[in-house]
Amino acid sequence: MAQIQIQHIEKSFGDFRALKGIDLHIQDQEFLVLLGASGCGKSTLLRIMAGLETADVGHIHVGEQRIDNLAPRDRGLSMVFQNYAVFPHLTVFENIAFGLRMQKKPQAWVEKKVQEVAELVHLEVLLHRYSGQLSGGQRQRVALARALAVEPKVILMDEPLSNLDALLRLEMRAELKTILAKSQASTIYVTHDQVEAMSLADRIAIMDQGVIVQCDTPIEIYRNPATTFVAGFIGNPPMNFLPAVALQPGVFEVAGMRLAGPTGYEALTLGVRPEDLHPASEGLTLQADVIEPLGAHTLVTALQAQGVFRAALPSDMALSPKQVLQLQPDLSRIRWYDAAGRLVTV
Repeated sequence: MAQIQIQHIEKSFGDFRALKGIDLHIQDQEFLVLLGASGCGKSTLLRIMAGLETADVGHIHVGEQRIDNLAPRDRGLSMVFQNYAVFPHLTVFENIAFGLRMQKKPQAWVEKKVQEVAELVHLEVLLHRYSGQLSGGQRQRVALARALAVEPKVILMDEPLSNLDALLRLEMRAELKTILAKSQASTIYVTHDQVEAMSLADRIAIMDQGVIVQCDTPIEIYRNPATTFVAGFIGNPPMNFLPAVALQPGVFEVAGMRLAGPTGYEALTLGVRPEDLHPASEGLTLQADVIEPLGAHTLVTALQAQGVFRAALPSDMALSPKQVLQLQPDLSRIRWYDAAGRLVTV
């Protein structure tokens, strides 16, 4: 079993507090993504798990074993880096076999295991080649195969697809999910790319300024972001926000609309995603300042006094610049946030 328990991890670099008490429980064979902008602390947490950094406070357990006091080689983890770290002077076979040779496995075991993982990542016909003869996607597979060959309890991945072009990233995402599911290892994956996070993760832990602000399934985070930060970070384009003022208990005025909302508040912020706005005879009035046909839908941007507002409208809808639109939000999809930016349930 490779359940991972991260308990109150803190880390500072001089006066800068990179991690401010991280608590996280990861299930056996779970694929957990650490998602956040640059500088939020996600890579620091991963490096502490790998033993490349030392926490100031806190403990990490894998199964029943505490690992933060062990040398990196004794932790039972494998790591895949952003730059692949494939050895150019070794063949694909020897790159994959590197960890097994460090463990002094017999040659017959090495050959058997390398062949198994090479087939898993579709490299079996390239075992004799050197890294300079490989594409970026093939080098990424080599790095993944090397990590899998030692049969780790946990695989740590630090933005492993960020150096690939967009089409190859799409292909590798699908392959990666299949390969790691077959490996039966628990995976912790760091990225700043929300599409990667949404498509790969069983759960996503969203980090901001050294803390985890929400940890849940991708669909739950998308539908019910816990804070305005999460709502504005997840989604492309992100959620729109509008000020809401109470006219009476449970009834709010929002951009000329009267909407039922939570009781007990004089003012709230309404959040609505661009795809949850629909053309109507009445509702929110917007001027289409920018029109972007995107195939599946047309993205309309309105530049308002209170900020940018976007709507994803049907691609066959006739639209022109400066056109005034009436849009009605899907009332089952709107979300309310208090003055501190926290989700309020109705």
